[in-house]
Amino acid sequence: MESFQRQKMDVSRLPVTVVEKWSAESLSEGFVPFPKKLIRCLHRLFPGEDAMSQLQALLAIVDFKRPNLTRAPSLSYLAFLAGLTESDFEDALRALEARNYVRTSGDNNGLTISLEGLLSAINKEAQAQPIP
Repeated sequence: MESFQRQKMDVSRLPVTVVEKWSAESLSEGFVPFPKKLIRCLHRLFPGEDAMSQLQALLAIVDFKRPNLTRAPSLSYLAFLAGLTESDFEDALRALEARNYVRTSGDNNGLTISLEGLLSAINKEAQAQPIP
């Protein structure tokens, strides 16, 4: 098994509004943007007992995602980012695939993961929900 290190971030480089929301200490390893539409419909898109591990896996995938990647992430690295065992991460990833939220290709050493299904589900669910 590979040994990974948690990256430390210079929090002073973050927007002050982000630090105000979370605190410098909690942001010392970085942060992942989270859409407000997803906040509103999260409980409907991720019901059930394993919802938190699926959300952990999803946020690790989003955290790694950036333009012009030079290589795809390994399953073990994404599991590390998520704070899950490789087995638990793989289970969460399969559950996300079963919901058609993600589509994966490649192998455990280089996963390419599409979030198109989830993004579509977020927009569909947010439109269907009346705003109080």
